Amino acid sequence: MKLLRNTLLETFVTVVECGGFTDAQYALGITQSAISIRIRDLEAALGYRICERGRGGFRLTERGEIAYRKAGDILRSARDFDAELLELRDTITGDLRIGLVDAVNTLADLKLAKSLKRFLDRPNEVRLEIVVASPTELTQRLITGDLHVAIAPFRNKVADLVYTELCHEVHHLYCGRDHPLFKLPNDQIDLDVISGYEMCQRNYDMLVSPELQARHPKAVVANMEAMATMIETGHYLGMLPVHFVENWARRDKLRELAPNMLNWTSTFYLATRATRAHRRAVELFVQDICSSEPETA
Repeated sequence: MKLLRNTLLETFVTVVECGGFTDAQYALGITQSAISIRIRDLEAALGYRICERGRGGFRLTERGEIAYRKAGDILRSARDFDAELLELRDTITGDLRIGLVDAVNTLADLKLAKSLKRFLDRPNEVRLEIVVASPTELTQRLITGDLHVAIAPFRNKVADLVYTELCHEVHHLYCGRDHPLFKLPNDQIDLDVISGYEMCQRNYDMLVSPELQARHPKAVVANMEAMATMIETGHYLGMLPVHFVENWARRDKLRELAPNMLNWTSTFYLATRATRAHRRAVELFVQDICSSEPETA
């Protein structure tokens, strides 16, 4: 049920997210001509052009970019408003927008899939959305209300959010099969040897030791799979979570380096906005993810 509904804005946001009218017609269940009429009506109401469409394809104008961001904020607020009113009838409803960093599904201590299952097993009318981003972006989206909860190794904590420690993630240093260190005996590998090779680093979490961290790395990645791929080229060393490597399809092409000297631990937290009351859906998910219920066989 939509108590606050703006069909023109919903159409506009859907068109942008679908990349044009063609795919949007299936998402909206209306014809392209109907979409065109709605976009034209929205532009007439705003008094300016929000997108270009035609043989050159679909693209937003400069004002359209701003309008899209603001329209998204309005629609999310409207869905949250609807949920807050409908929850008065004891129904779990509305949006639940969860933010995550990448490659956490195999982090066993987090029990993410089990927690989501427990949440979804309840009778509910929740629209679930999961966003994968860096801890910095997740923090910003929590503060603005774009996300309800986020799970990440938050190193820089802000006063606007509340953090609950969930689990730890162990990282080791790896090289690829074609790297000079891959076949070198363990007793010949030390920090001095390792520091002579190029490191690939993540753009959001520089965990490596200062003596190994390049001030201007030649390779920077945004997620674990990209890191593993760069390591596999044989040109770079890189840090990966142990659980990720154990589940990596090509793990036989990676070698762990000096695990007794080089290992790092990230602490994962669940973050929410600092408010006295959250919607029921948010409260229940937080309860489920923080539960200490033991694993069953």
